[in-house]
Amino acid sequence: MSAIAETERVGSFPHNLTKDDRDNEWLNAKLDFLWNTYFSDVARVNHVKIEFGKRWKGRLGMITLSASGSTTYIAVNSLLRSRQAPYFVPTITVAHELVHYAHGFGSPLPRRYAHPHQGGVVAKDLAERGLGNEHRLYRKWLAEHWYDFYGRATSPIRRVSSLPVSVQQSRG
Repeated sequence: MSAIAETERVGSFPHNLTKDDRDNEWLNAKLDFLWNTYFSDVARVNHVKIEFGKRWKGRLGMITLSASGSTTYIAVNSLLRSRQAPYFVPTITVAHELVHYAHGFGSPLPRRYAHPHQGGVVAKDLAERGLGNEHRLYRKWLAEHWYDFYGRATSPIRRVSSLPVSVQQSRG
């Protein structure tokens, strides 16, 4: 069992939550855990800011470098705040962005490839770092569940009024 699965299974992850959803503090702890455990060979050469971003349908994360190069911004799809998204989805999303950072995309490090996903370099790097199993689970869950999850999470809430119809109509 991988370090990620083991820490999530026994509840000893560096940041124990008491509420249902993940927050930016959890996300920062996840970033630090991944960096220290799987990316310790990658120098953190600038300030890295991570937070939950927009609710994208076709994107789980993004990384960008400030104009000055002093700060890297990582945004993670805010739908991944929900505990209904399995632990490996936000985990691999953050790890995916760290691979880009290591390869010089969204970071001041030298670019190692012409394109960020050239020849499947992200999947290969994740596997080499010991995250291959979580990446396979991530890909499977996305293929089988992402669009249903997105649809449920973004559908408008239909509230049924407890007021009698005559009162509803008079207010209307």
